Amino acid sequence: MREAARTSDRAPYLLRARLPGWEALGPPVPLGQFPTPVTEAPELAPALGLQSLWIKRDDLSSPIYGGTKVRSLEFLFGAARAAGAREVVTLGATGSHHVLATALFAVQEGLRVRAVLFPQPPTEEIGLNSRVLPRIGVQVRAVSSVVGVPWAWWREKSRQPRPFVIPAGGSSPLGILGSVEGYLELDQAIRSGSAPRPDCIVVPAGSCGTAAGLLLGRALVGENIPIVAVRVVPRVVSNAGRAMRLAREGARLLRSAGAEFGGRLGPLEWIHDAAGPGYARPTDGARRMVETVRRLANFRCETTYTGKTLVALERPRFAGRNVLFWNTFSAVDPGPVERGNEGGLHG
Repeated sequence: MREAARTSDRAPYLLRARLPGWEALGPPVPLGQFPTPVTEAPELAPALGLQSLWIKRDDLSSPIYGGTKVRSLEFLFGAARAAGAREVVTLGATGSHHVLATALFAVQEGLRVRAVLFPQPPTEEIGLNSRVLPRIGVQVRAVSSVVGVPWAWWREKSRQPRPFVIPAGGSSPLGILGSVEGYLELDQAIRSGSAPRPDCIVVPAGSCGTAAGLLLGRALVGENIPIVAVRVVPRVVSNAGRAMRLAREGARLLRSAGAEFGGRLGPLEWIHDAAGPGYARPTDGARRMVETVRRLANFRCETTYTGKTLVALERPRFAGRNVLFWNTFSAVDPGPVERGNEGGLHG
């Protein structure tokens, strides 16, 4: 894999200190600026009926393109590098944040990118992806409906030489270790007193990678803070069984590297009725929340994941509580970029 100019400015991995067999995991490729801060949203909290609202600012994970996906890509690209890969392949909806993040950082790492895209309802992200992906040389195989995804996905994975496969959302036992690292950051902030211990952690749930990683991180440090996953995609994609399976497989991976757990995986709480009419179909509440956040807070949200999740915080179960919201959305859209002669990002 060709080296490219780094945009990463991260502290040492906290997970490394807990894993005698760290090197067997890849190791990860530094991509983001970590740890991300935990900040308070004092004006937004009373608007939602909360005692306090704290934000884990994964939206600030990179100036190229932020969000929680940067965390999983660090570990997945580490495995790609170890395998000597020259190309990666992934899949998602036409407005997928994951596909865009994978493409942007793969180009930075000198990797060719292929993507299988399937239709979704209109959102701003579709326009963003349609502008950026061709500009950086991503080879897209678009299917007319989700029915065509299995065949197209098999074809792309089977190309010779075989590409390194990055699953939808980056959600794999290895990919979720990025969110384990995120939980360790939060735990460190709580122990140092720079962030309060919340009554619960609330996270959007799509492919379940972030929720599973946080669950695994909680077990690693032996905490019992409730984690609430707000499902914003069809239940067949996002459910308790999938999240727990990812967490268990991730736990086996960590144990193989010498991890010692301070607690059990324990339960993951769910809100299943926040998706409204369906994936990427905005609800009135999500539209209202985007505007509310714009007025009252210093971060941004959108209607597919984060807006629907924040609306869920208005429910009686959260009233008067101290909540930490895990912001998975990017604080920035990528600027004008193109593939340079050396495979880097220019803009």
